[in-house]
Amino acid sequence: MIIRLKTLLTPILVAVAISTLAPSTMSADVRAQQVETTSPSALKLTAQNFNIPAAGPLRFVFSVTDTTILESLLSVSNSVVRLSLGTKVLGGEQEVREIIAEPSLFTATDTLDFAIKDLDQKPDGQFEVIAQSTDLAPVVASRLTNSRDTGLAVGQQTDPKRIGFVGAGVYPIRIEILINQVVRAGQVSFVNRINLSTRLEPMPVSFVVTLSSTNTLQPDGSHKVDEVTREKISKLIELLELDSQLISTQLSPQVIDGLSKSKDPIDQDLLTRLNAAIGQATLVDSTYLAFDPSSAQKNNRAVEFKTLLELGKNSLSSRFASSDVTPNVWIAGAPLDQPGVDLLSDSGYTSVVMLPKAGATLGVAEKTARPFRLVSKDKTLSLYVADNNYAIQLSDQKDNSFITASAIAAQLLALRDKIESDGGTPSLRRVMLTTQDGSVINSNLIHEILLILKRVPQQISIKTLADLPPPRQDAIKPNLRLKDSTQFNTRMNDIDKLRSDLHKLDSTLDGNSATWTLWNERLMVMSSDTLSTNQRNLFSTQTRAELKKLRTAVTLEEGTTFTLGSKQSQLQLNLQNSSNEDLTVLVKVESQKLQFANPTAVVRVPASSSNGLTIDVIALSNGLFPVDVRIFTADGSSQLGKKIAVSARVNALAGLGRVVSGVALLLLLTWWAAHFRRKYRTRISDEHPVVNSET
Repeated sequence: MIIRLKTLLTPILVAVAISTLAPSTMSADVRAQQVETTSPSALKLTAQNFNIPAAGPLRFVFSVTDTTILESLLSVSNSVVRLSLGTKVLGGEQEVREIIAEPSLFTATDTLDFAIKDLDQKPDGQFEVIAQSTDLAPVVASRLTNSRDTGLAVGQQTDPKRIGFVGAGVYPIRIEILINQVVRAGQVSFVNRINLSTRLEPMPVSFVVTLSSTNTLQPDGSHKVDEVTREKISKLIELLELDSQLISTQLSPQVIDGLSKSKDPIDQDLLTRLNAAIGQATLVDSTYLAFDPSSAQKNNRAVEFKTLLELGKNSLSSRFASSDVTPNVWIAGAPLDQPGVDLLSDSGYTSVVMLPKAGATLGVAEKTARPFRLVSKDKTLSLYVADNNYAIQLSDQKDNSFITASAIAAQLLALRDKIESDGGTPSLRRVMLTTQDGSVINSNLIHEILLILKRVPQQISIKTLADLPPPRQDAIKPNLRLKDSTQFNTRMNDIDKLRSDLHKLDSTLDGNSATWTLWNERLMVMSSDTLSTNQRNLFSTQTRAELKKLRTAVTLEEGTTFTLGSKQSQLQLNLQNSSNEDLTVLVKVESQKLQFANPTAVVRVPASSSNGLTIDVIALSNGLFPVDVRIFTADGSSQLGKKIAVSARVNALAGLGRVVSGVALLLLLTWWAAHFRRKYRTRISDEHPVVNSET
């Protein structure tokens, strides 16, 4: 049984309504006094037809989550489900938001009561309510429309079994459970009355989602995707699997590369699913990682910005070859100032979309659907600002996405109607829908909104960022606040110093070494706006430790003594390399007592191995004395490690032997000469006549 309840416009209609319906209705005053036991959350609306064509039915599916109320609904004979239509929304999206925030603002213009026995209860326990509709005669419709501030009103009573609308537009609607004439649970939603025969100008709406830059690089060179990022990727995939061609997506190339380089099967599966889901989505390019254009321009880092931009474009294009990358739209997650706009313009961008955080500094929170522009020298860029009100709602994670989807759709349609009623042109406005950080928080919610809006193409046109119109010269030009880039400058200077220290090894460490690959990736990641100070310090400390290890890897045993057995000899140096990299070094030896034919020599020492170096030497004196060995980079520009002190012993025994032998020979000859002389004298003496005389 359907019981008709009409509210009152004039005292006469009050009398008519009361006399006609007194047995089965309550006055508004009585109802108002008996809502104290209402449990709004007990009624959960799970489905409805949002767009209602002329004479089309209204359908609602709901469940009762409170078992006590459910038992009463099924057992109490006078329990009813009441469907009330509110006054048509004329105040745009703001009026819809006010009704959502304060349901007491709801003003009923028409009501139908349904006995529980007349409802269809589904196998899962949910109930279905179907109400027929009609459009009231113009005179009555005009009265109802004009009486929106006079309280409750009654509609035309020609058909007590139909909900009466007063023309096309957005309406609040309330569904309630009454037990013994007391409202025990209720829910407010919205419907859109449409006239398909009326030609309208649609308002463009764009859905923008981003996968922001998150570091995946680990200190050891591996890549790991954290659970938060995985969850964001998973929700993005869920949305793209359903609505890829209606979504504009900006993916962080750094995160996608991190997925591909991760060894975790979970990440490989996510990448496979993302490749399959990306489908016909409009991809919007970005720098390889977060790199603020405003700070870049002010600190003479435009080259780095453009390098990261090119790297990001190439990365996306190569990985998602089937999707076109939109190259001229910049999605700003952080505020921009004029230097940033200049760099974007110089880089080929013609449009800027600001996420809520970026647009908050512009002071245009209540005008985000209006066209804006940015100017750089002789170029004009289109500017679109995402409304934070929608961003907050799109971040709703409740499992009942349909209610929020209906509310957002109602706001968009009410906005469109308000623009038109104020004399504006809806097609020249564009609403950017996204969350506060651009990530997909509730994929079901976005899907539900798209389902609703796709059914009214004459009112809402869902557009991607691939077809943004050229900038309008008459659009509003907001004031851009100057950004402080001190931290950016300090960060980049620290990176420059580290890079300079690393490149001192250019001539020593092979350019194709995996170490260079890791170092260059770290330096790039350290420049990211999203990297924390602690993460940046960790990378810097790790890199410098590795640099120090390489700089001190090639050495020889300190304190070694080399023995030189002649004036012209050779110094044999055995160089050891303790690193896992082949290193080319320049060795320089010095000594005040030795003369070297070539005091410097370039030698390549294999990883974890050794290599000998032979140096020709001339001894200037004999004895034990120090020799200094210094090891430099191959180009000789930077000393590696500390000076190594060794000793050389010049053994002059070979020269002294010749002298001694000569002296001995001389002594021998002298002895022999003396001997022969003595012998000769003895012989002469024996033969002398005097000696031989007998007398």
